[in-house]
Amino acid sequence: MKINVAEPLPLSADEAFHLIRDDMPSLVPYLYDVERIEVVDRSEEGEKVHLVNLWYGDMEKVPKPVRRFVKRDLMTWKDHATWTDHDRCAHWRLEPRMGGGVFDCTGTTQLVPDGDTCLLKMDIDLDIHPERVPGVPKLLARKFRPLIEDTIVKQITPNLRNLAISIRRYVDARED
Repeated sequence: MKINVAEPLPLSADEAFHLIRDDMPSLVPYLYDVERIEVVDRSEEGEKVHLVNLWYGDMEKVPKPVRRFVKRDLMTWKDHATWTDHDRCAHWRLEPRMGGGVFDCTGTTQLVPDGDTCLLKMDIDLDIHPERVPGVPKLLARKFRPLIEDTIVKQITPNLRNLAISIRRYVDARED
């Protein structure tokens, strides 16, 4: 499935770019469903910055019908991103911490100048594979797949918008 989001931010494109690329863990207190983000690796190569961040999702935000199948590792993922300075853009892929390829997710994040502010644009390709979750019978996985996909779309789209809201809250708190 494809998910596209574009949200305004109260920062210049350069400020937003450096915040998201270089200081994402500082946004955690403002993110709705993330417990923490750890920077695992960072390397620079000319105008490119390669990052690996480990994200820990909030287990309390998992929908009740599927909670018994969702373990901590399923709500933890690595974000492999390559950011480029000239276009303030990242090409990234998410790697589930739990093996077996329970999902495939790639995308781009770009900060587009808009006067004194900017637009946060995210384009995402996501495929989920509930039949690969350990302990979930294949028949049950097929039955729950539409519910899981619907739940993911309903959570991811607002969560992506929430990134913009979180950045706005972070900026407001910084100005106080």
